[in-house]
Amino acid sequence: AQANFGSRSDPGRPMAVGAGQQVLAVQVLLLAVCLVEHTVGISKEAVAQIQCEVCELAMEEARTYASENKLEDEDALTDMVDSLCSSKDKPGRWVTKFDIVREDADSRLTVEKQQTMGFCKSECLIVQRACSTSLRGREEDLVNMLQARKNTKELKKKVCKKHCKKTPPKLKQWTDEAFVPRDEKEVETEDMIAKMKAETGMGMKMYKREDLLGMSEGDMETMAAREQFASERQAAKMASGDL
Repeated sequence: AQANFGSRSDPGRPMAVGAGQQVLAVQVLLLAVCLVEHTVGISKEAVAQIQCEVCELAMEEARTYASENKLEDEDALTDMVDSLCSSKDKPGRWVTKFDIVREDADSRLTVEKQQTMGFCKSECLIVQRACSTSLRGREEDLVNMLQARKNTKELKKKVCKKHCKKTPPKLKQWTDEAFVPRDEKEVETEDMIAKMKAETGMGMKMYKREDLLGMSEGDMETMAAREQFASERQAAKMASGDL
């Protein structure tokens, strides 16, 4: 029997197709709106006002990170520079330690260093954008200068001078965002899990204290069994040479 999608005897099918198309159109529209909101959420004026300051901070962090981690070869330095403005990577975590402040409506935005890392929300994204924008097109120069052991002053002069000579645009509206500190032990645990996964291929999931407290005894038994099964399966793959 041939399917008749457009016949009057089967009115449900055309309607279903039409409804599906409408749902898809709405989903695409919502996605587009979300992307636009995310894009326009970072104020260009705010980025410009802190760009010089953030650029110079980035140079200090790059010099310090390269020295402390004994990074000397080009590949290692390139990887570090590529991650320098990303809060998700170790070289870029410094951006989460800064809070953007403004004394009054007529003042220019500045950044203040906090004692600990914070959750990366709107202001952190602005710091990240200021960092990445200031490095754009200068990444190779920075790598070469780090490899040549140039000091922080020379790095700032080469990479940040252009940005610091500009007069930033006025910021019409600014809503301050509270700095929310992160638990450093939680960050250390995340690093340990990531390192273990990289070295062994075995993944572990980190659970927060409040999540564990909210679990029933059955939930915890199920979780433990699932983690055990995953570990045994991973170990079997490694033993068989599949990994």
